[in-house]
Amino acid sequence: MSQSIVPADCAFPSESDHLVLPSAQQAASVADAAPSRKREKSMSRRPGQSGRVVKKGNWWYGRMRVDVPGEEKRKRLCVKVGQVDLMTESQANRKWLGMVHETGINRDDHLDRLHLATKTFAEEADWWKANRLSLFKPSCQENMGRHVERYLRPRFGKLPVSTIDERQVQEFVADLNRTEYVDPAGKRKRLSPSSIRGVITVLKLILGKKVWRDWNLRLPELPENEQRYFTPEEMVQIINAVKGANAAETRQWRTMFAALSGTGLRCGEIFGLHVADLDLEAGRIVARRSVWEGEEVTLKTKKSRREVDIEPLLVEMLKQHLNGRTTGRVFRTKNDTPFNHRNVRRKLRSVLKQLGLKMAGLHAFRHGRVSVLQENKVPGDLILRWVGHSNLRTTGRYSHFSSDFRQQEAVHVAVLNGVHFGSKSSEVGPNGPKKAKVEQKGEAA
Repeated sequence: MSQSIVPADCAFPSESDHLVLPSAQQAASVADAAPSRKREKSMSRRPGQSGRVVKKGNWWYGRMRVDVPGEEKRKRLCVKVGQVDLMTESQANRKWLGMVHETGINRDDHLDRLHLATKTFAEEADWWKANRLSLFKPSCQENMGRHVERYLRPRFGKLPVSTIDERQVQEFVADLNRTEYVDPAGKRKRLSPSSIRGVITVLKLILGKKVWRDWNLRLPELPENEQRYFTPEEMVQIINAVKGANAAETRQWRTMFAALSGTGLRCGEIFGLHVADLDLEAGRIVARRSVWEGEEVTLKTKKSRREVDIEPLLVEMLKQHLNGRTTGRVFRTKNDTPFNHRNVRRKLRSVLKQLGLKMAGLHAFRHGRVSVLQENKVPGDLILRWVGHSNLRTTGRYSHFSSDFRQQEAVHVAVLNGVHFGSKSSEVGPNGPKKAKVEQKGEAA
């Protein structure tokens, strides 16, 4: 009689036991089943990557397993290496190992490259927007997101990332340079070179430096047009001309434009000022935050957090505007919300039209402020501190000099005041002919 291999203390359940449901307490005591965890592909789990060489008929063949895009299992690969009559097995092995190395199958980025071969640009763009673009400032998110949806996704969305190369992107740049759009006024315009460069910048951010680092794209050149800026005379005209619905609104508008003119703060930084940021006794404003689309955000750069000293007249205007108020925003709408740059820009342009001045945006105040500081020879380090730039190179792009100032400076640094120039000096010039000798030669002739 055969011996049972079941332990004596182990009882099998009867058929009736299958009909008995476990109690709630028993069910709670049973741990949940571990979810099925399918191991992802990993280079560390690739057993060798050299395959082997086999002899079949009069040929040496190299055999190995390779990954296939979109499939979990690897497939067998068989490649001819050489004829048996022309090489030994050792020679075939060396040639085969070289062929394996050229495929890049042993490189650390092999699986990444394989994944890119199937991932479309639209998928990569979605990942980038969710995980990278979301960490940018709101203003950048709006502009970059618009570039993705308006230009990049329609052109590259269905293409695998691995197929996007320099040639395709260069053709894309040329097409953008020919692209036209209709502005709000109904006029047809072409994309500006700066807009095209912005679109390509976003494309590079999505693709990653490994893809485009060896590219040599030809982008449209930026125009050398000088940035519009307000002169001190224009600033005074704008401040005096702006009006509101009542005396209080007029005072607020004039004080806001005076603050833009006298501080060089960005418009968002002006909108984000709180009364607590003002030290009017010391004549100082502290920039701590900015406003974008009605929401308070952090400042543009680390250098943007700064103290700005202001002139006495601006101090007096701020005191009159606040009228004893010690809390809240310095500049606010009727609904006690921060100003929007579009509404303020619309107000500015109505004033410029009224005065017959050339159109400009709010940033013209900042350019004008830097230009005034430069013309008055304020030390560069102090200008950097007041305007919140990272370096003098950036400040140089904000510096504009009027023709009168340039001519005045040219006269001030003149070095030719002691030079004698005229008919007398030309007779004795070291390089010119001597008039007396020339006349004598003429008479002799």
